[in-house]
Amino acid sequence: MALRLARRFALLTLLWWVISGGGTAWAWGLPAILVTALVMPTSGAARLRPLALLAFLPLAGGLALRGGLQVAALACRPRLDPATRVIDHPWRHLPEGPGRLFMASLINLIPGTLTLRQTAAGLQVHVLRLDARTRSDLDRLEARVAGLFTREAPTEEKEPR
Repeated sequence: MALRLARRFALLTLLWWVISGGGTAWAWGLPAILVTALVMPTSGAARLRPLALLAFLPLAGGLALRGGLQVAALACRPRLDPATRVIDHPWRHLPEGPGRLFMASLINLIPGTLTLRQTAAGLQVHVLRLDARTRSDLDRLEARVAGLFTREAPTEEKEPR
């Protein structure tokens, strides 16, 4: 149990370091990492796929960079004109489980978006500037997050012959 918790903590810490760019966001990042490591299921029903995670990191980095540039551009305009909206994103690819929480956390990397609420039906998302890419970015991120997790069938005990 302790080894499993240590591996989760190390993996989540590495992921946080990559997403935050090694910045100073550790004051609230470490408590979030610890809580996430503690509440992740231990049953093995949902497991993070390490190779899929490596393939996912460029997407997360690209979304973070694009989001930062878009917010900086909005802030530097003489007349700030955000077209804020609250939209609903229904679950299409993610079954119930840790992937949904992971998606709700990562959604903040999409330019100008913030997760407001997670429900069984989907996410409620605040959008700073709704454009044609917003919904497709949400769908693409959800599909990629779904690819990070596998569902293992419960092992069946074999009867002796």
